[in-house]
Amino acid sequence: MSFVACDFTPKIHKRILEAQELVLQQRYMESIQIYQNILEADPERELKVKIYYQLGEIYSINLGKNKIAVDYYLKVKETTADPLWLVKSEEKLADISFTYLKDYNRSIESYKRLSNFTPKLNEQDFYQYRWGLSLARDKKFSKALEKFAKILNTKGHEYQVDSLYQIGMIHFEQKEWKQAIAYWNQYIPREKRKDQAVQAKFLMANAYETLELLKKAYNIYYSILGEYPNTEVVQSRLNAIYQRRIARKR
Repeated sequence: MSFVACDFTPKIHKRILEAQELVLQQRYMESIQIYQNILEADPERELKVKIYYQLGEIYSINLGKNKIAVDYYLKVKETTADPLWLVKSEEKLADISFTYLKDYNRSIESYKRLSNFTPKLNEQDFYQYRWGLSLARDKKFSKALEKFAKILNTKGHEYQVDSLYQIGMIHFEQKEWKQAIAYWNQYIPREKRKDQAVQAKFLMANAYETLELLKKAYNIYYSILGEYPNTEVVQSRLNAIYQRRIARKR
C-alpha cells in the first residue's frame, strides 16, 4: 500500500517511512503507535483513509487480529467515497468475515455489494459464488440454491461447475439424497480437479448407502480406494457394507 500520492509535510512523510520500516522489521505494535499518533493530529482525509487501510492490513495479515482489522476497514468506508478504496476495503471485509470470523451475515452483505457494484468488477464471478457460499454456510438454503442456479444459467460463468457441487451439498445437508446424487452425477464428469471429484464420489457413496442402495455405494467406495485421503475410512465403509449385504442374504 503506497502513500506516494498523498501531499503531506516532510515530518509526516518521515514518520510514515518509519512506520513502514517497523513493519518490515516485524515491530508491528511500534508501527501501529506511529500511525495512531498521525491520526491523532487529524491529517487530511486521503491520508486518514490510507492509514486506516494500513492498520487493517497490519492487524489482519501480520497480527491475525481480524476483529480489530474489521473496525479499520469499516473506517475506510466511513471516511471516503472513492470507489477504489470502497472496493478494496469491502473485499477485505468480505474475505475476513467469510474465511476467518465465519460471520456469514457480514460476508453475505459484502459479497452482495461487490457483485452489484457498477461498473462491473473483474472478480464478479468470484463474488457471486462466495455470496452463494455465504448463504449456504448461514443455512439460508433456498436463497443459496437460487444464487447457484443463477450461476449455472449464466453463460461462461467461471463457477458453473463448482455450483453443481454446492447444490449437491445443500441437498445432502437437507437429507435429500436423490437430489444430491443427481447434481453430483452432473458435477463429477466436468470436474478437472481429481481431489474434488473424489470427495464428491465419497459423498455420493454415502448417499447411496443411506438409501440402502448398497451395491452402488460399495462400487463407488471401491473405485476411490487409494485415492480418498483417508484410506481407513473408505475401507471401514466397504467392510460395513459387505457385512450388511451378507446379513441380507441369510
